[in-house]
Amino acid sequence: MNSSSGSNPHASPTDSSLEHSLGPKSHGIPDRWFILSLLAVNYFTLYLHRNLIQYVQPPLVEDLGLTDTQLGWLDAGFRIAYAFAQLGVGYFGDRYRRKLVLLLSLGTSTVFLGMTGLAQDFTQLLMLRILLAITQSASVPAIASLMADAFTARSRSRAISIYLFASPLSIAVAGWLGGFLADLTSWRMMFGVFAGFGGLVVLGIALLLREPERTERVQGSGLGADGGSLLQTLWSVLTVPSFLLLSAAYLAANAAGQLTVFWLPRYFYDVFEMTSLAEAGKLATLPTQAGTIVGLLLGGVCADRLAKRWISGRFAVQCIGMLICVPAITVMSISTDRGVLTVAMFVYGLASWLYFSNLWASTFDVVDPAARATAIGLLNVIAGLFGAWLSPFVGGLYESGRITSLGTAFLGTAVLAGVAAALIGAIIVFTLRRDFKGSTQ
Repeated sequence: MNSSSGSNPHASPTDSSLEHSLGPKSHGIPDRWFILSLLAVNYFTLYLHRNLIQYVQPPLVEDLGLTDTQLGWLDAGFRIAYAFAQLGVGYFGDRYRRKLVLLLSLGTSTVFLGMTGLAQDFTQLLMLRILLAITQSASVPAIASLMADAFTARSRSRAISIYLFASPLSIAVAGWLGGFLADLTSWRMMFGVFAGFGGLVVLGIALLLREPERTERVQGSGLGADGGSLLQTLWSVLTVPSFLLLSAAYLAANAAGQLTVFWLPRYFYDVFEMTSLAEAGKLATLPTQAGTIVGLLLGGVCADRLAKRWISGRFAVQCIGMLICVPAITVMSISTDRGVLTVAMFVYGLASWLYFSNLWASTFDVVDPAARATAIGLLNVIAGLFGAWLSPFVGGLYESGRITSLGTAFLGTAVLAGVAAALIGAIIVFTLRRDFKGSTQ
């Protein structure tokens, strides 16, 4: 049964396991890869919208007179609003039609991105970034829920890794094509062009996406087949020790990643005295994103194989990834040799996405199936509320001269990666056996 049909606003649940209904060796529903491709395009567009602004920092400073601290708040404002909004919107993905959630989210995101090109000062830019964050906030939890219903535990890490290719691709496009269009025309026109692309994607999702039915919800167990109230759903997630440790690890890993993504183009622009936005964006993104592609491929395949043998398989891959990030980030923060930086950024991209590619599947292993979207939303709440202040903090330090190079800030992110690795290790050793709700079949 297609849960998108009929007049009932709630998506149709099922009291049977997806693996049981399709067979113990099944990898998911028949059209799972087509659904995956549409979700990846959706995510690519959303991620492109949110990241474009970091590759046009110099003209924003020149045209609107922004300070480095204000640039940092454009990033922080987005993340704080995104996090607060997810306190409730993640629940929408557990209870209502997820296709409608995606269409509303991407459609309004496209509108506010186009309006960003019309901004005249910092206040307007910040307000539009906040509105962009609020409109985008419901999408990722809904996408995560759809992915879990389309694929069984046998292939979830692999499927999520393939889906997440949209992230490095969007960053590469934002860094190169965004900078190129800004150089060729203006930063204002660049936002308009990408808003137009977003409108085309909205139309494609509306015409082509089919919503799969809910899976792996069991009547009389946990939140049941129909799910619980908002408070019941939140409580079911926040009382799982493994989820709390996973959230703390994500806070550290995400903070390290976002600081690097936001400030690395500016770091290269300043250190190498570049005059081209496209050149700075290219150097800051291509080596890292090339490593990301390799990390996504390895992370998904290795995690699915290890998870069939050990319940800690996905978590072990995440832990290894964060451990490798520590020396890679350290080299990035102290070297000014382009060849060395290229290698270090490639290794960082690979290692960090060994971690990120398994975040959702690891979360699904420890939370109730009826709370998946809420759990993913909560991860973003925790990371956003506690990590968003780092970008303006770094911008303030750099602007005031307390740090003379952004490389000093990157060195601190190596410590965050080490903390993330330690927290994931604690899950494996202390809490996972009790909290595990997944399958090794």
